[in-house]
Amino acid sequence: MRSQAVMPLDEARAWLAEVISGTDRLRIETVDGARVVCAAGPHGLERRLDGAVSGPAMFWAIDLTGFVAVNVLVGPTPAMALAHSSVSFLEPAEPGILRVAAEVVKLASRSAVVEVRVSDRREHLVAISTLHFALPSRATRLALADGHAETVAR
Repeated sequence: MRSQAVMPLDEARAWLAEVISGTDRLRIETVDGARVVCAAGPHGLERRLDGAVSGPAMFWAIDLTGFVAVNVLVGPTPAMALAHSSVSFLEPAEPGILRVAAEVVKLASRSAVVEVRVSDRREHLVAISTLHFALPSRATRLALADGHAETVAR
């Protein structure tokens, strides 16, 4: 899906810092249309007893990167909700920075579908996911965006 992001990289970083505490755990690296790449960790990512990054920590990074990818396309929409997800953990992720790449593959008026790939510090693909987000109505999104524009202008 080729779309133009409504939030450039610097604005997306500032927005994420506003809406999510602990954003030092996830950093937006690139915004390219419907694709966002983030880096997660290494600090703040829980590990399993064997030292690998835990599944819940990877899911946190997957969910948040997907959330960012949709928001850079439609504008700030904190009222959207994850309606469904499917995650396949392919192999244990070595401790270190995770690269999380999310692409919005379908954007409709009330939903968005995002494909996400996670690679560990060895650049091994360690997880793939499909996320389905439920979006508020366009009228609600526009009202939220107007409020965001006023906050940024201050």
